[in-house]
Amino acid sequence: MNTKPIVPSLLLNNPFDNFPMVECLGNEMKISSQSFEVTEKHKRLVICLLNDITLKNDIINIVWYEQAGMVSDNNYHQLIHKFRNLLSEHQLPKTMLKTIPRHGVMLDFSVLPPVQAREISGNALLIKKSITFSAIASLFTATLAMISKTINR
Repeated sequence: MNTKPIVPSLLLNNPFDNFPMVECLGNEMKISSQSFEVTEKHKRLVICLLNDITLKNDIINIVWYEQAGMVSDNNYHQLIHKFRNLLSEHQLPKTMLKTIPRHGVMLDFSVLPPVQAREISGNALLIKKSITFSAIASLFTATLAMISKTINR
């Protein structure tokens, strides 16, 4: 009789469901399996934050690059306010966009609910585990930074 041993494996319910996905061809963002339209400036803001660009002046220079530095702090604060309201409209915590005093802003994934994972052997459900999304986000951010350094060489 030729039988294969059953080896438990860890199956994830898409660990990146909570991670912001930004479609670059359009202005659509997906967080927690919800898709919604964002403005071009909101998309640029999220791209900055996903690439660890959190300093206010750096964000201003990237988001409003067409104006070549002719943008006031009010534009920046209005963008942050509108983005928080957009998150709230889609049942996401406003606190996900965290202000860093005298620095800028950052995305805080720890306020999102944890992603559930299941450990399965054959067809039987053995254990349910919780994976903190902040750990996944930190790993993904570090990977993006490494890729960015490689490309810029």
